[in-house]
Amino acid sequence: MKQDNKNARRLVSLIEEFRKLDTEMQAQQMIIFLSVMGKPDMTMSELEDIVGLSGAAVSRNVAALSKVHRKGRPGHDLIVAYEDPEDRRFKRVRPTHKGTMVYNALLETLTR
Repeated sequence: MKQDNKNARRLVSLIEEFRKLDTEMQAQQMIIFLSVMGKPDMTMSELEDIVGLSGAAVSRNVAALSKVHRKGRPGHDLIVAYEDPEDRRFKRVRPTHKGTMVYNALLETLTR
C-alpha cells in the first residue's frame, strides 16, 4: 500500500510540472506533448492515430504547444510543426529545446 501512495504522489508531481507551464493545461496537450517526445519527427497523421483525436483537435493542440498559438497568442514553445522536406504535403512535429528540457524535468520527477 505504501508503494501505491508513492506512485500516486509521483504522478501528481508529473501533472504539477505541466501546471508550472500553464495552470489550465488540458490533458490532450499533455498527451500530445508526451507522444511527440516518444516519437519525434512523426507526421501529424501519425500523431492523430497515436492519440486518437481528430485532425482539427491535434492541430489546435499542436498550435497551443508551439511558439505561437492561434490568433497570434504566445504558445508554450514545447514542439514545432514543420513541412516534411521530402514531401511538402505533410507536416511533421518535433520537440524544441525547451520541450526537451521540460521532458527531462518530467522524467526527473518520476525518478524522485
